[in-house]
Amino acid sequence: MMSLAGFNLKFSRHIQQFLFVAVIFIIISSLFVQWQKINEKAVQAQQQVLINTLTKSASSLRQKWELNNKPERMTVNGINVSYTRYGWPIVLDNNHVNCEKTWELLSPKMNPVSYADLHEKKEMRSAYYNSCYFRISDGNWLALFYENETIHIDSFLTRAELW
Repeated sequence: MMSLAGFNLKFSRHIQQFLFVAVIFIIISSLFVQWQKINEKAVQAQQQVLINTLTKSASSLRQKWELNNKPERMTVNGINVSYTRYGWPIVLDNNHVNCEKTWELLSPKMNPVSYADLHEKKEMRSAYYNSCYFRISDGNWLALFYENETIHIDSFLTRAELW
């Protein structure tokens, strides 16, 4: 038969082991929560950098348009580029925005960014042009559209599919 002192010692060790495991679990859980927050901020920062890069490319092409006496069309990196009446670059195919070519035109040449999926949609934003939605990763989307003959590039997060 076990003595009371032996039982207390064994019980004390079980309590210590339980507390050790509980503390480790709490530490891992809090690290996981913090990692999710950090990862979410990193994704948002990455999307903002991408938006800034695409916008900077569009602005650069607009400046090139102005410097070349506002031509109706130009060829840039093998892509036939038209311009809106305000000089924003637009790649048209049968009077619709060619989303793939527009992405290729505006995306960074060094370390190009790819997209996982693409949806095109005709919306009330523009009487003339369709909008392009690029899924960058799960739930992370980038919208490229023309409103009032001006290019707009925005990002958004969604858990549900757009279509």
